[in-house]
Amino acid sequence: MRLTNNMLSKNYLKNLNYTLEKLNNMNTRVAAQRKYMRFADDPATSLKAMKIRKQISRIEVYKNNLNDIQGILDQYETSISNINDIVKEIVAQVMQASNGTSGESVVKTVAETLRNYQKDILSALNAKYADDYIFGGDKVEGPPFSENENHELLYFGQEVGGMSEIPEEHRYVDIGLGLIDVNGNTTPKTAFDIAISGIKLLTVGNNSGNDENGISYNLYNLIDQIADKLENVDTSNLDGYINRLQDIAENVRLQYVSIGEKSNYVKYMQDRLDSEKINAVNKQNDLESLDTAEGIIEFTELEFAYNACLAMGAKLLQPSLLDYLR
Repeated sequence: MRLTNNMLSKNYLKNLNYTLEKLNNMNTRVAAQRKYMRFADDPATSLKAMKIRKQISRIEVYKNNLNDIQGILDQYETSISNINDIVKEIVAQVMQASNGTSGESVVKTVAETLRNYQKDILSALNAKYADDYIFGGDKVEGPPFSENENHELLYFGQEVGGMSEIPEEHRYVDIGLGLIDVNGNTTPKTAFDIAISGIKLLTVGNNSGNDENGISYNLYNLIDQIADKLENVDTSNLDGYINRLQDIAENVRLQYVSIGEKSNYVKYMQDRLDSEKINAVNKQNDLESLDTAEGIIEFTELEFAYNACLAMGAKLLQPSLLDYLR
């Protein structure tokens, strides 16, 4: 087959442009520190990298959730600590009023103090974090606790003392334990439940009503009963009320300790996710990031090839009439 100068020129320019394009692409990759710039450049590696990026994104979501959990636990700890201090003071005040040496004015003053402590406990039970109420389980939009005209505790409008069974409260948070199934439903067995029941916090056992002696199992209503007796300057038979106060105080202390256990677990999960993120980022760098030294070497090789093409073109292509006219 006869090769004409026109054929040589077209073929040469085609190959020269191809070499120049590779040189330009390599220059862009070195500047961007990437092994490839488009998905089509390396589909297999790009697909793996996208999965890693998705994993890193999920880890960030879990870490943000854990930060929110720790904030809620801190608010729980503050509220329960306040209630714990209040219970200690109530026990001391009631024991002082029951010793038989306190006058009528002192007894009535203790009753008034107990009423104020009720308000403080109610405020602690309606504590919020990020504008969400924390003691209402997954119902976070309205205050869960209030009182009726008889100073008895209400939970979302229902009398706590009249409950046949204390309702279960749950608030599940996704922290990467696989608790959300493919349909987006919560799997309780693998969920991290951060809810603390405000009713159970103030109650001994699973009964929020009264015992056979009429003494409430719930702290809030128990304070009301004691205050009623002291307002009438009735200091008889307070031992049963004091024993119930001490039982509730022990329950509050146990709940306070459980906050520390949950905080330790959150810290463990945060450390675990930090390690997973480091591993994922390293894997992402292996898939996407270009080694600078290798990139420069490859760029130098392409530059040498391009310059060689230019030199060969000067010898291969014959001068035209226009070249002479210049």
